[in-house]
Amino acid sequence: MTSGGYTEDGFVGEFQNGIGWYCYPTPRFKTITLHAFWINELTPQDAAKGALLPHVLRRGTRRWPSLVAIERELEELYGASFRAEVGKVADKQLLSMHLEVINGRFLPGHPDTLRQALDFLSEVSSDPHLGPDGFDPGIVQQEKILLKRQIQALINDKGQYAMSRLVEILADGRRFGLRKLGTIADVENITGSELLDYYQSVKTTLPSLLFVVGDVDPSRIEDYVHKQWQGFRQPLTPIIPFVPRHDGQEVIERQAVRQGKVNMGFGTGISAADPQYPALMMYAGVLGGFPHSKLFVNVREKHSLAYYAFARLDAPLALMVIGAGIEFDDYSAVRRIIDQQLEAMQAGAISAEEMAFTLKAFCNDILSEEDSPSQIVGRQLEHVLVGNGMTGRRLMQALERVTISDIQAVAEKIRLDTVHFLTADGEGQGEAQDG
Repeated sequence: MTSGGYTEDGFVGEFQNGIGWYCYPTPRFKTITLHAFWINELTPQDAAKGALLPHVLRRGTRRWPSLVAIERELEELYGASFRAEVGKVADKQLLSMHLEVINGRFLPGHPDTLRQALDFLSEVSSDPHLGPDGFDPGIVQQEKILLKRQIQALINDKGQYAMSRLVEILADGRRFGLRKLGTIADVENITGSELLDYYQSVKTTLPSLLFVVGDVDPSRIEDYVHKQWQGFRQPLTPIIPFVPRHDGQEVIERQAVRQGKVNMGFGTGISAADPQYPALMMYAGVLGGFPHSKLFVNVREKHSLAYYAFARLDAPLALMVIGAGIEFDDYSAVRRIIDQQLEAMQAGAISAEEMAFTLKAFCNDILSEEDSPSQIVGRQLEHVLVGNGMTGRRLMQALERVTISDIQAVAEKIRLDTVHFLTADGEGQGEAQDG
């Protein structure tokens, strides 16, 4: 019998003293999926270390001191797949390890693959391969090179670069504007001994979460976490919703690019925990969430002024972003049409067809989550980080109740903070500002 309680969407678990476990018991999958997270507060001094650490841990343990040995162990674990990742939600950096293994019930002799998988995660996360001065300098150097390449790739991807620049400008010094991988200069300065000191702090102080999806007994996950993750960690600090500091400022940035990128950041005042969030979802969906949405139809289809056009929500931050890829000279025309669609939303100029198509699209997305263990984990992780909010069928029911008047009420709260336009040298409309 577990001490944790069931959540509304099928998880059982708890989060206490900075340590959490959540199990989603289901016979739907023939595999068992485990996701372990350390939740790090993004800071300029530690972002690069946090981005590097999981990949160094992935390279070897005391028992399996090389990547080859680890891969051999995964083969012994019936071809299990394992990866280390670094993510970001608002001002949180997510250091994670993900393991998927076949459920032993479907193997000859019915081996206890859950126990083997938990032991594997414990070995990799708590007993790394170390030299006399910390992590192996050769491994650290190799992973630093790979991380710097990853950072450079993000800079070279102008779509991602433009979006990250918008978030930095919106943040205006707040931590959610920091990049999850840190900077190339920060990565270069990391030594094996410094990374070991950071690791010792991470494994004893950072909030930790383990998610398991599959046909398993939740009490086994509870027992494992209580035995392996003893003690008290730092509390999980709440995510502070984004509050605009600018009033529609325009930032023009010029680079050697082939396509203009316009991104607009809006404060909504409505996070995923807010009762109005389903109405905000419908607002963003009708505006720019799907191929039938206003931005796609009017900016791209009718006027052929964009390669893509969208509106997206950052639920934990209460932030909305509108984005479009355009020709440089079409900036003013695109801005005008986007403004017209925002005005239409405020006026309630929304058809029954737009409402029905948007509702159906969201419901399909929510139902499709049940086919992916990673998406099931992702929605519960966001739920834990935000502290509340609706998921699954309860969210679908709330979306069904949203009216055009509800959407208009949400539209009144939408406030433009910043427009960022990435354009070519010597191109673009408007007055350039420092960004």
